[in-house]
Amino acid sequence: MNQMTLQELYEVGCSFESAVGQGTKSERARIPKNTSRINLNEELINNIINYDKEIKFLVAGEIWCPDFQLNVSVLKKFIDLNSNFDMSIITMSRGKKFLKPILNIEDAKFPLIIALDKDFNILGSFQEHPQILKDMPSFEDIKSEYYKGKYLLDSANDIWKILNK
Repeated sequence: MNQMTLQELYEVGCSFESAVGQGTKSERARIPKNTSRINLNEELINNIINYDKEIKFLVAGEIWCPDFQLNVSVLKKFIDLNSNFDMSIITMSRGKKFLKPILNIEDAKFPLIIALDKDFNILGSFQEHPQILKDMPSFEDIKSEYYKGKYLLDSANDIWKILNK
């Protein structure tokens, strides 16, 4: 099979819990630590809770990746707040093979999160880091703060913007 549709990819993916379960003990331990650092403001929480459209998040990534541990934990928070949201996780390898051509992205960064409507139409995507980090002159200068969860709200806001284009 040389091609897979977004729906097929979504259907072969696994749950967040299953993806996390594939990690080492220390990788798994980072998830609750990251989740405890997600401090969404009241307005964003209410917006997420009251969002009335069905959204499917197709994620390509791996639990060993710190960017996955951070940003997919944020996405899991969305899903915990609103049952209209769902997530399916595929491997980075599948993402490179099948999503890069679908999205026409030459140099995809992972985790790659694609927001889909209920009919599997692409609403937008999030790659690797929140936009604020991509706009900074040097990632190295803030890397330590990023890995300690200081930019999780920025990730949440970027994902929220995708849903409201």
